Amino acid sequence: MEKEITKNLLLVQGTANYIAIAPKISQEIFAKYAKGVLSGDNLLKNLGAAPDFVMQFVYPLEGNQKIIGINYRSLPKQWEQAKKAKEIRDMVVAGPIKLIQGGTGLIGRAPVFTENNGRMEFWGIVSSVIDVEKLFAVVGIDDSNLDIAIRGVNGLGNKGDIFYGSPQLFTDKDTIHMPVMFSSGSWTIAAKPHDGWSKTHPFTVFIHTLLGLLLTVSIFGVYRVVKRDLTIQTIQENLNQAQYIAQLGSWRFEHSDGRVWWSDETYRIFGVDRDSFVPSIESFMDMVHPEDRKKVQEALEISMNTCAGYAVDHRIIRPDGEIHYVQERGETVCLVSKETPTHAMGTVLDVTERALAEEKLRASEEKMRAMAESSYEAVIIIDINDNISFWNSAAEDMFGWKAEEVIGQQMHPLITPQEYHPQIRKGMEVFTRTGKGPVIGSVSEMPAIRKNGEIFYVERSVTAFKVRDSYHAVGILRDVTERKRLEQKLQNYADRLTLASKAGGIGVWEWNLITNSLTWDAQMYRLYNFDPDEFNELYEAWQSRVHPEDLQDAEQSLKQAVESTGFWESEFRVIWPNEEVRFIKAAALIGKNNEGKTDSLIGVNWDVTEARQKEEQLRLMATTDDMTKLHNRRFFIELISREAERSIRYNRPFSLVMFDVDKFKMVNDMYGHDVGDMVLKAIAATAKNALRDVDIIGRIGGEEFAVGLPETDINGALLLAERLRLAIEKAFVELPNGEIVDFTISLGISTLNKSSTEVDILLKHADIALYAAKENGRNRVETYNETKNE
Repeated sequence: MEKEITKNLLLVQGTANYIAIAPKISQEIFAKYAKGVLSGDNLLKNLGAAPDFVMQFVYPLEGNQKIIGINYRSLPKQWEQAKKAKEIRDMVVAGPIKLIQGGTGLIGRAPVFTENNGRMEFWGIVSSVIDVEKLFAVVGIDDSNLDIAIRGVNGLGNKGDIFYGSPQLFTDKDTIHMPVMFSSGSWTIAAKPHDGWSKTHPFTVFIHTLLGLLLTVSIFGVYRVVKRDLTIQTIQENLNQAQYIAQLGSWRFEHSDGRVWWSDETYRIFGVDRDSFVPSIESFMDMVHPEDRKKVQEALEISMNTCAGYAVDHRIIRPDGEIHYVQERGETVCLVSKETPTHAMGTVLDVTERALAEEKLRASEEKMRAMAESSYEAVIIIDINDNISFWNSAAEDMFGWKAEEVIGQQMHPLITPQEYHPQIRKGMEVFTRTGKGPVIGSVSEMPAIRKNGEIFYVERSVTAFKVRDSYHAVGILRDVTERKRLEQKLQNYADRLTLASKAGGIGVWEWNLITNSLTWDAQMYRLYNFDPDEFNELYEAWQSRVHPEDLQDAEQSLKQAVESTGFWESEFRVIWPNEEVRFIKAAALIGKNNEGKTDSLIGVNWDVTEARQKEEQLRLMATTDDMTKLHNRRFFIELISREAERSIRYNRPFSLVMFDVDKFKMVNDMYGHDVGDMVLKAIAATAKNALRDVDIIGRIGGEEFAVGLPETDINGALLLAERLRLAIEKAFVELPNGEIVDFTISLGISTLNKSSTEVDILLKHADIALYAAKENGRNRVETYNETKNE
C-alpha cells in the first residue's frame, strides 16, 4: 500500500515540477502532458492545476467540468490543506474524502513555485485524486482473510479519524497495528484474522512458556497470544492435551537419585508404553541413533558441567524400527554455588514430518538447482524463519557470500540494511501465518548489502510456495546498479541542462514525431517572444517567427537531419512582433526506435544576436574607412580584384574611376582639418548617391577615392564620371558661421583591356589619367590613352 500511494504521489509532484519549468501553460499543453502521465500504470483519477488557488486546468475534462473555476478559498474544508501546501512548500495529503464529482479519493496537493529574477514566486498548486476504492482492490484488502480497519484521515496516522473498517479493531487487544508511511503523513492499519489467531503450531511456544513458569526458568519467554485470564491451574490441566497437539514432550532428571520423569507425549514420541518402559539416561541413549549419540552426549555433559541450557537435533530409533527426528531442548539447574547440579529439565519435539518435508524440499531444490545455477540472476529460497535453504552461484557473485557460508543463516540480516529490519519482521510474521506479505507476488527495487558492506540496488521479485504445512519464499534478484547509475547520469544531465538553460538562456524543446507533439520550455517562449497560448500549434508559431529568407533553408536542413544525418544544426534570423531581428542558433539530436526509425527530436535554441553584431562590427572595422564609411583601400582592392577576374573570365567590360579633391590642402590650410574632414564626408555621401548599387566605391588615400564599374565600358564610364563630377561640383559644406565651402574633383578613367588585365595596372592607368585632369585645369574627366599617356 505504501508503494502504491508513494508512486502515485510522485506523479503529482512531477507535474508540479513540470509547470515550475514552463509556467505559461495552456489547457491544451496541460492536457497533452497529463495524458502521458495518466496513461501509465497508476491509480490517479485526474490531474488538475490551480494558478493562485483557482482551478483552471484539468485532465480528463470529461466528468470533471464541475471543478473548473472553483476557488479553493471558497471551500473551507479544502482551503486549509491547499494553503498549508503553499506555507510548507511541500506535498500535502488530504482524505480520503467524498469528491464533488463523485466517489472517494485521497488527494495529493503539491505547490508550484517559479523563479522570477532570482526570486521564488508562488504560482499555484497541482492536485490529483488517488482512487481509494481502486487502491484497496490493487492491494487486496477485501480478498484477505483479515479483519482490517484504517485510520489517519489527512495523513494524521494514529491521531486521524477512522475511515475504513470497524473502529473496535483499534481497541481490540488481539489486533496488530502497522503504519503506512507516505509523503507528508501516514495511516495506521489495525488487523486480525477473521477466525482469530491460529492455535496449532504455536502450542510449541505455549508449552515452553508453561515449563518456564512452573520451574522458574524462562526458556523462550511468555507466549504472547495466551489469554491473560487463563490461570496456571487451567494450563496444568490441559498440559497433556496441549503436548499431544503440539507433539512436544517434556522430561525431568534428578541428579540426586538418577530418577527420570517423562510426560505422556514423551512416551508417545519414543514409541514406548508408560506401563512397561522405565525411562533412564541409559535407556534414552540406547534409543538415540548411533550416528548422533556423540553429539547428544557432548551436549548433556556441557550442560551439566556449566549449569547451562543446551539444544540438539537428533534422530531416535523406536522399538518398531522407525526412525524419528526430534528437537531436544534442556537446561541443568544448579545450586547457588553454580557447582552442584540438582536437576535437569527439558522438552523434546517430534519434528519428523518437518524433517521429511525438508528432505523432499532438498530433493526438489536439486531438481531446480541446475536451472537456477545457469541463471544470471540471484535465486534465493528462505523458510518462514528467514533461514536460507538455497543460494545459487549468481547470488554468490552478487553478494560475495559463498553458499556454504549462508545456508541455514537468516537472509535479511545478511543482505538488507538495518533500517528495514522492523518492517521485514512484521512482513515475516504475516508470511509465517498466511504465506502472504507485502512483497509476495510483487516486483520492486530495494537497497541491498554485499559481504564487503557495499550498498547497492537490486530489483526483487518474490513468490511463495508451501511444503506440507510450512511456507517458503523464492526471491529472484537482479543487480540494477548500472541501470541506477545510468538513470542518475541521465538525471544529472537533465539537471545540468536545466541549469544551463536558466544560466545561459538556452531553450529546450522536444518533438515526438509519432504523436506530432512539440513541447517547449519557458526559455523557448522568451527566445521567440510570444506567450504559450498565443498559438495553437508550436511549429506554426516557430514558422511565423523565422525570417522569410531563412525559413526554407532551416526547414530543409531539419528534414535532411531527420532522414539521414541524425544531427541538426542551423542558424537563422527571427523577427519579433516589434520588428526587431534576432539571430538564433539551433541544434538537435535525432532519436530512433528499435527498428532504426526516427521517432523523436530533442533540441536546444539560443540567442547569438550579440555575437553576430560584434562580428559585424569587427567586419566593418576591418573593411570600412572610419571617417567616410566607404570601403577602405584593402577591402576596395579585394572587391575590384574579384570583379576584374569575373569580367575577364566571362569577357565582360569593367572600368575604374579615380578622383581626388581639387586644392584640398588649401581647404585644410584655410579652414582647418575638421572642415577638411567635413568636405571628405560630403564628397563620400554625394558620390554614393550618384553611383549605382553595383558600383564599388572606396577611399584609397587622404583625399583620393576610386570607383569600380562592373559591366561598364569606356563610354559608360565617361558618362558616370561626368555625372559624379557635376554632382560634387553642386555640393557644399555650410560652416556654423553660415559660410559656404564648395569644392570640385578631378577624375581619371581606365578600362579593362588586353594590355590592362591586372588591378594594379588599372589603378596606375587611372592615376595617370587623374594627373592629366589636374594638369589640364582640374574639375574635369580624363581617360587613359595608351598612346597619348605613354
